[in-house]
Amino acid sequence: MNMKRKHYQYLIVLVLLAAAALIIWLAGHRVRLPYAEQMEEAADLHSRVVAAVKEERLNRGYPLVPEDTLGLGLMGEHITAITTSLGSLEAKRTAQIPDFAALCVRLFHEAGVQAGDRVGACFSGSFPGLDLAVLCAAEVMDLDIVYLCSLGSSNYGANLPGYTAPEMIQTAVKAGLLSVMPRTVSMGGSGDRGSNMQGYALDEPEEIEEMIARLEREGIPLSAYPVYTENVAVHMEMMGDIKAFVNVGGNILGLGNEDVSLSYGQGLLKPMDPVITDKSGLVERYLSRGVPVIHLLNIKQLCSETGIPYDPVSVPAPGTSAVYYSRSYSRIALAAAGLAAVLALVGINWYDRKRRA
Repeated sequence: MNMKRKHYQYLIVLVLLAAAALIIWLAGHRVRLPYAEQMEEAADLHSRVVAAVKEERLNRGYPLVPEDTLGLGLMGEHITAITTSLGSLEAKRTAQIPDFAALCVRLFHEAGVQAGDRVGACFSGSFPGLDLAVLCAAEVMDLDIVYLCSLGSSNYGANLPGYTAPEMIQTAVKAGLLSVMPRTVSMGGSGDRGSNMQGYALDEPEEIEEMIARLEREGIPLSAYPVYTENVAVHMEMMGDIKAFVNVGGNILGLGNEDVSLSYGQGLLKPMDPVITDKSGLVERYLSRGVPVIHLLNIKQLCSETGIPYDPVSVPAPGTSAVYYSRSYSRIALAAAGLAAVLALVGINWYDRKRRA
């Protein structure tokens, strides 16, 4: 009976603390981040890049898909010859919005990256909006970015054989909006050689072959390394000494030949010491070296954690989403809540000893 009474007492304290936490949360206020202006600059650049890409897409004879309800023009089709896997329609639609360029600026700052620093990146064709977001952030922050880009894409990504992810970047570079083309381009997909592309799976490789020939004519030759460890080593040497690494999407070179990296979370990854094997990708290898890693894949969870609206009905105006703000709380209220908790626990113990005496 006495133990049950004590449990009730602690329950009352727990309820009071929960109520205090709620009051503190409600009393908190949003504070605009000190680099929010730079975030807005990146978002504005992203909007202009996407507009240029949309115009070029239409010029190439690819109308917008009905699923692109935001009308931004980065979404591909459900299935094409270079589609490699299934993807979330809502995530692909969300990943187009300029808030992600703002988020990349924020994550770079949180990773301690400064103007002039070199950063490395691994881009997947599955999320062209995120690829462009990283480049826009690097552009406005004056970063030295060295990156690779793959062609394969899941549903509704950059899976148009006649207008691929590196060609989207090329459009922005030719327009004078971005400065840096990918250092290498790979097929992506299974083995980073595109063996699971639908065109190969259905024994209809004509569109893929035409795509490869066109890219070569445009000065975008493909790299291919049959041995996975060699592929990883070549690209790490290419990136050199970097201050941060960014992985976009599920490129096998970034995530590795196992699913371990998927359990690390998203956004700026916490320091860890993963076990490195021959199957480890760039994410794990850079984490093992103490290099900050920004991981952009689980879009829904990423939005939930950063305040970017998920699958919005319209494109948020730059500077309006919660991603541009942090939340500030009253130190007095926090101290009072902590003191109240200590006093309550002390009071319960004092009362219990007195009652037993």
